[in-house]
Amino acid sequence: MTTRFQHPGRLARVAATAAAAAAIALLPGTGTADAADASHLPPGVIRLHDGEPCPPATLCLYRDYNNRGPAYGIGAGYDVDLRALPMSGGANGPTAANEVSSWVNNTSHVTILIDRDKDQFRPLFPRESLQEPLATNDTVDFIAWA
Repeated sequence: MTTRFQHPGRLARVAATAAAAAAIALLPGTGTADAADASHLPPGVIRLHDGEPCPPATLCLYRDYNNRGPAYGIGAGYDVDLRALPMSGGANGPTAANEVSSWVNNTSHVTILIDRDKDQFRPLFPRESLQEPLATNDTVDFIAWA
């Protein structure tokens, strides 16, 4: 009889992913109405209500300045292509790519804001907020973590 054993590191990653998903499900903005939308969002992403404060352990992005307008929260460690996040009312298209004006990093990790069109990378440090300056407003289309 052959027995298959899982590698301990793989089990730890699976457990951590499950724990993160469970924690995100308990965050504000993930009520019943949002549950249907969540099935179409990338892993680790939740939809926030207009002006909703950024939950703990989350990177939040808002279409408009002063943390207003359509918004999303991204769990720490989840790389996200902003083209996968529907966002109405934008000037540059129907997704969050090239539409974000406000950021809040409520995580303990450095977030990398990436503009793939210009190959520009900017850090957003833990516990920092950012109102995009004119030169970089509406330019980010990918989120990664350092």
